[in-house]
Amino acid sequence: MKRTLVLLLIITFTCGVLLKTTNAFNQPNSFVRTANYFLLSGTELEKPETIQALAQFNLIVIPLEAQVYNKDFFKAIRSQNKNIIILAYVPTVSWNDLYWTDPLHQAQYPDIQSDWWLRDANGNQVSVWPNTRALNLNSGWSTYLAHYVKNNVLSTGLWDGIFYDEVQDSISWVGTTDVDKNGLNDSAATADQLWAKKYTELFAQTRALIGNEAIMITNGSSNPAFAPYVNGRMFETFPSSTNNLAEWKGATQDYLSQAKRVGYQNVDIINVNSENTGIKDNYQKVRFGITTTLLGNGYFGFDFGTQSHNQLWTYDEFPIALGAPKTSLMNVFDSAKTVIDQGVWQRDFERGRVVVNATANTITVPLNGDFEKIHGTQDPAINDGSVISEITLAAKDGIILLRPIDKIINTPFRNGAFARIFDASGKTTRTGFFAYDNQFKGGIQIEHIDWNHDGRLDTIVADQSTVRLYDADGTLFSSFTPYGNTYKNGVNIAVAPLEKNGEYKIVTGTLHDKAIVKIFDLTGKIVHEGFHAYDKNFQGGVNIAIADLNGDGSKQIITAAAANGGAHIRIFNKDGKLLSPGFFAYDKKFRGGAYVAAGDVDGDKKDDIVTGMGIGGVPEIRVYDKTGRLKKAFLASQTTKKTGIKIAVTDLDGNDISEIIALTTDVFTLSVFK
Repeated sequence: MKRTLVLLLIITFTCGVLLKTTNAFNQPNSFVRTANYFLLSGTELEKPETIQALAQFNLIVIPLEAQVYNKDFFKAIRSQNKNIIILAYVPTVSWNDLYWTDPLHQAQYPDIQSDWWLRDANGNQVSVWPNTRALNLNSGWSTYLAHYVKNNVLSTGLWDGIFYDEVQDSISWVGTTDVDKNGLNDSAATADQLWAKKYTELFAQTRALIGNEAIMITNGSSNPAFAPYVNGRMFETFPSSTNNLAEWKGATQDYLSQAKRVGYQNVDIINVNSENTGIKDNYQKVRFGITTTLLGNGYFGFDFGTQSHNQLWTYDEFPIALGAPKTSLMNVFDSAKTVIDQGVWQRDFERGRVVVNATANTITVPLNGDFEKIHGTQDPAINDGSVISEITLAAKDGIILLRPIDKIINTPFRNGAFARIFDASGKTTRTGFFAYDNQFKGGIQIEHIDWNHDGRLDTIVADQSTVRLYDADGTLFSSFTPYGNTYKNGVNIAVAPLEKNGEYKIVTGTLHDKAIVKIFDLTGKIVHEGFHAYDKNFQGGVNIAIADLNGDGSKQIITAAAANGGAHIRIFNKDGKLLSPGFFAYDKKFRGGAYVAAGDVDGDKKDDIVTGMGIGGVPEIRVYDKTGRLKKAFLASQTTKKTGIKIAVTDLDGNDISEIIALTTDVFTLSVFK
């Protein structure tokens, strides 16, 4: 009866796979994807530094007992990374007497029946891993485990799915066993065939119980019989302990074909490790592993090895935002080849390219265009940020390359300024460039932005008196003079929806003259008649930015006194009401004013206030929260010139964290301007 029921489940779900399209879990189609196989719970998962470190990964596997010891962990880490995938580590065979002293496993142990243990013909218990005892999949344990996962694990609502460990399609490798429980030691063929069959039944039962939305991945086997019920698997110690190219070919073929066989939205993990040496700075090995992973759609991680999975190691390549894939893998020197083999392979993404040299020789690869190396700190001889048109790769090496940035979008900038790009800590993240649109005069303020949501960039420009809006095709959409036809002292702009309705507004400020802020719609119709950001007698002008300082979708107007004023930052709502008297971004005695921009530069889902020192100051950039608490300060360059530093803030690489752009005060002016 039991075998008949299981057979029905298998048939039902094999057929059901053909009708299903995708799971409901959130898996953005963007890369690089990273994973951490982190088998510690308890006090380690209570540490803020551990939570912060694990939140940087796209997927983590943590011990099941974390749902008892670390309930607050799940909320804390999801507050830092709303898209993170969290899987519960569930061994399928081993019972760990040494470490499972937690209440969860102690409550589970009495449920285990005596005939569920894996034994040989003499009744001796069998172990598949040191200091553990093995359970027999050909027993009530399989059905029990499937129900346990549903009723005791996923029912908590804490997990996105489960990670079934120790999955093999054979058992004879451990020695003599009596899997079929007939009192005789099985032949290797009998034991292995029954073992694989019972794993198939376990996965079918589990999928029937947990439904389509939960993730189920395994570790240890790519048996096609398992594929209809799972999302994927982890490839531990990829490609193998020998790390030769023949093993790479086989493992990579397995990885890429496994993704096509599975019955549910694919989730594969490539685990490359130090092979229990603890050598974490083998950067070439990391690059070869992560670029191989990027030939498919998997998640990559690098840790100690099979003896310890509790590292928080990260690498220069991990935070790179390549965007979505544009192509499948391609053999660089033989485009007719579509099946993975030893050779040089590449794959293109929205914002870059990966190249893998899976040969025994150093090879120079033409790129047929300019690409930028990432700005790394771990192996700067390779990741030096240079712009190249060819790359020389050592044997068994790979590299992630980026398409050069040559345009600033979604934030205003002075046309013709040289742009240097930093993260919130002041680290250079991309190669600098001239931010220049030759359709417009140098020195005027420009913002490229898709205000009508048609997927194309429109343009807003502001000169000495006039704001002009151009459609993506260059047609003039509207034009207005915010401070009247006689005003000629320059206009500052900031553009964004001020309310949750998504309608863009243009906030203007005077470049010189009285510090009056006004608000207009895209047609030039005035929305707010204006307010004085500072004393009515102040004649130095006002720099402006728009920010969501609370992370709730409602925007605030940030002002900074400009020339001849103190570096006074103030915060207003959309109606011109002063929300905060503000703070001085630099010394109160400094009278060169400040430049201001805003954006979420540290990934906390709230915009930060970023300032640049005004005229007469050094090129110092500072990052503040809405209360005026200084979060970071750094110099954009080592120059001794005291010309200040203009700034912009925007997300240049699509990873939802904004970059800080330092802009020179001198501009490049050649143009065919309008």
